[in-house]
Amino acid sequence: MIGKSKILDYEYKWYDEIDGSTFYEKDLEQTILSKLPIVYPDYIGVPFSLTIQAGLESSRPDLAMVKKDYSEWYIIEVEMARHGWEGHVEKQVRVFSKGTYKKLHVAKYIAKKEKEYYSPTPTYFELDKLIKMIELHQPKVMVIANEPVKEWVPHIRKYKALLSVFQIYKGTNHFELYRIEGDTPFVFRDKSHCELLKGSSNILIVYTPTFVTEKHNEELEIIFNGKKTKWIKMDDGSKVNLILNGSTHYLQTEKKYILYLSEEGKYYLENA
Repeated sequence: MIGKSKILDYEYKWYDEIDGSTFYEKDLEQTILSKLPIVYPDYIGVPFSLTIQAGLESSRPDLAMVKKDYSEWYIIEVEMARHGWEGHVEKQVRVFSKGTYKKLHVAKYIAKKEKEYYSPTPTYFELDKLIKMIELHQPKVMVIANEPVKEWVPHIRKYKALLSVFQIYKGTNHFELYRIEGDTPFVFRDKSHCELLKGSSNILIVYTPTFVTEKHNEELEIIFNGKKTKWIKMDDGSKVNLILNGSTHYLQTEKKYILYLSEEGKYYLENA
């Protein structure tokens, strides 16, 4: 059956939203997992149905995804919008948000699922890094629904969880289009390693000169740990440095960093 909305592509072909009542949650889950490397290229997704315990309650999620630099990971619950928040969806979010994740057990499970799902492609995950990640970071919890469910938002926020939407559209040519909205991890378009110039606390060396597209002597804003910092681009034709245009940048001289550019055109700096 045809759903509520349509999409017109650049060739003026219409794609109809697939009605959520005509397909199973498992189909949506498998589609999301197969497209995850495109939607979230900085993450690796795996099937994840390990039982998570939170006090006397327990539940099993659908997917997990791990950032490639092991800085964060997500537990994902795929839900159809026709389901009510009370009961099933709320319990899932509550359990996954407050759950206990045994680092060795969960790390081995994620590594095993990656190997099974992506075989014969060589595995990416390193077990020791997965263990360290799980030890240091509680997973973020994300609910992915097949269409917007505004009434869930305040309830999900109470658990500091995320709500994303993944909609599927199909054309008469049998091709599919996908639409995402809501809470999603940052998808970075490009990145470059960088570090502060030795002996200086206000000059940032960018090791990929073509990465920063602003003109010479132009100002740009970089977000680091949620704080905005301003820099001036200095380009001599062979290398690019960024000069601090402010009183402080919160960086440490002995550390290396990675400068990211988001799809929205914003710069973000993270520890390498």
